[in-house]
Amino acid sequence: MPGFKDEIKGILDIVSTINVFDVHNRSMFSSLPDSQMAVLNDGNSRGNGRHPTILGFGKDGGSATEVELLLQKAKELRNEASTAELALRSTKQKANDMKNAKSDQIYDEFRTILDPPEGSEIDDIDVLACARLCKKLANVLSERRFSSKTMEQLVVRLYERFLSAESKIPTAIEDFNLGDVSNSEEYIESELRLLWYIDCIIDAQALVDKDESSNSVKPVRGLAPVLEARVKALKKVEQEKFQRELELTLNKIPGDKLVGNLSEQTLGEENMTIKIGGKDISGPKSNITRLIENVIQTPDWVPSCILPFLAVCPREIEEEIFVKIRSEILGVSSFNVEYWDFTRTAAIYRGNFVDRERAALYGTNSITASDNSEASEGGKQIQVQRSTVVFQEIQDRLEKAGLTGEVQLFLMEDPEWRPGDRDPQPLPTILALSSSVVPEQGAERGIGQKFLSVIALFTTLTTTLAFATSGFALNPTFFDAVVLDISKLSLCLPVVFGVLAINAFHEVAHQIAARSSGLKIALPVPLPSLQVGTFGSITALRSFPKSRAAIFDFAMSGPVTGAIISIFVIIIGMFLTVQASPEELSTFAVVPAVITKTSFLVGIITSTIAPDMMAIPDSQLMPIHPIFLVGFAGVVASALNLMPIGRLDGGRASMAIVGRRTSYLVSLASFTILAIAALTQTSGMSISWGLLLTLFQRNADIPIRDEFSELDDFRVGVYISCIVMAALILAPFPGGPVL
Repeated sequence: MPGFKDEIKGILDIVSTINVFDVHNRSMFSSLPDSQMAVLNDGNSRGNGRHPTILGFGKDGGSATEVELLLQKAKELRNEASTAELALRSTKQKANDMKNAKSDQIYDEFRTILDPPEGSEIDDIDVLACARLCKKLANVLSERRFSSKTMEQLVVRLYERFLSAESKIPTAIEDFNLGDVSNSEEYIESELRLLWYIDCIIDAQALVDKDESSNSVKPVRGLAPVLEARVKALKKVEQEKFQRELELTLNKIPGDKLVGNLSEQTLGEENMTIKIGGKDISGPKSNITRLIENVIQTPDWVPSCILPFLAVCPREIEEEIFVKIRSEILGVSSFNVEYWDFTRTAAIYRGNFVDRERAALYGTNSITASDNSEASEGGKQIQVQRSTVVFQEIQDRLEKAGLTGEVQLFLMEDPEWRPGDRDPQPLPTILALSSSVVPEQGAERGIGQKFLSVIALFTTLTTTLAFATSGFALNPTFFDAVVLDISKLSLCLPVVFGVLAINAFHEVAHQIAARSSGLKIALPVPLPSLQVGTFGSITALRSFPKSRAAIFDFAMSGPVTGAIISIFVIIIGMFLTVQASPEELSTFAVVPAVITKTSFLVGIITSTIAPDMMAIPDSQLMPIHPIFLVGFAGVVASALNLMPIGRLDGGRASMAIVGRRTSYLVSLASFTILAIAALTQTSGMSISWGLLLTLFQRNADIPIRDEFSELDDFRVGVYISCIVMAALILAPFPGGPVL
């Protein structure tokens, strides 16, 4: 029955694609001529659909038994096909699970490198720290040498995990499974950060690609662009899916205005804020993303003090300009370039200062080569002595070449030098940046900054009036007069004006010093204080100082001027108090006698002019001329500003004296001492002063154009004298309390 078998074979081909077999009601179709099969909808089918009914028979009616056997065989074949399909799916799933497990294992390994320190969040990570993490991960990628397929599977797996976590927000009640860790809020939050990890992995791979390309003669196609394209493709698919769903949703909302508002809220670009070197930078997410990429791609030789300004002004410089600086400007100068490198926005030239006449005579190329015993330690000193002159000559050549509008130069110690390196001292290094890199951005003069400055001014006026009033509050005559007539508060105005006048002299001295060195500064923002009226002012720098001498003169001019004037005012106040009549004393300010013992310097002055005052019990009240309060507030504020911390005047002077590296340690030590004093003493001044420093002045100041050249002995002596004076002011007189 070959013909019949061929017909059944045709039936089996159709049966293999059909889910339900039914041989009921065969007799209904036995009269159909020349029919081999019929496919009908079974009226007895269950559910919403109707399953097809297959009937098979031959041209001559055939045998029903054979038909049933063939249909049974078809069922068996169908079952075998289903089993094979399930097995194939299971095999593919197992292979996929193995790939995912491998990717998850690699991701867990990378997380140990990329995870922030305990107690901090990814959003709080500074961009500089992020760049260091990416470079650390790049070292691991270079060692492990993962294949491109493995890396691509990794980013795809992480993106799929991100989408899975995103779909669980909010989690539906019917989908919640008790004991399933993927339902936990912590798990979902951690998975939602996977995009950040993906970006870090791609950035680290880009660094690896860059190293491989620099070490290869032929161009190398990097893996990072492949990974980035893969992620973009995945995002595009998801975005198209979201767009379709959004359009369906918007079509259901009546009203053009509502639809427009919803579209704007949903599709509008999000703003974000990051920190670079302690500096907050805000902007559209796309711009910030490009900025982060620039920071991560920045070489290690770009100092962290310059990176924040370079990142927000990423103006590219042509390679020809860097080459011209190397050959035509530095090549004929007394700075011998031993190594140089450049990027799109900066260039570095490492070398030594040389005496070219000496080199021509004696065949040596370094000025540190000397026949005397000071060649090791004196070499550094000789270089420093010549560095100022040589660097000025280099800048003059830069100006003659017409490049000052394109490039600005910085002379500093090698930023990549570490103790234990081959060179005992960091080599001098010249850094070339775009002239558009400036320490001030437009946002710093925005309405928000002006508003805060106005608030600070009015707050300082209030606290200064409160300080002056507290000096007279214990005078019974003043208290009774104010109760009857509030206008009697005008008696406090001389103290208010005196405190503000000393602070004004402080700032005027800063202005004079800044103009003499060509330094641009911002308007001062006063800092209020309930203890002394005002702690002084914050004066930001609007241009890079030319040298360490320039920043030293600027920093020391203010507190030295304020301290000298305040000491004279204290002396005058003491003389006026001693010579005052009883009637005059009744109109003076009244303060506890212990005030003269809170400062060693004030106690010495008081012991010299009015020794009887030092014998008065600490808790006893005594009259004192109001001008003494003006001088007392002035010396305390000047001494606090001389502390070698961050961006205080003392911190700037410390950086000029000992250099940026050492001043950081000095600042940290001083801040620690202040914190200990604030926590162990009952004085509110240490607490309030420490809080203001933490908020506004704790970071190191901006770079100096010439950070390599050291200061002369006279300035070093002035600095030591001022530090001693500040210590005498802040240290208590024997038996007195701490300020």
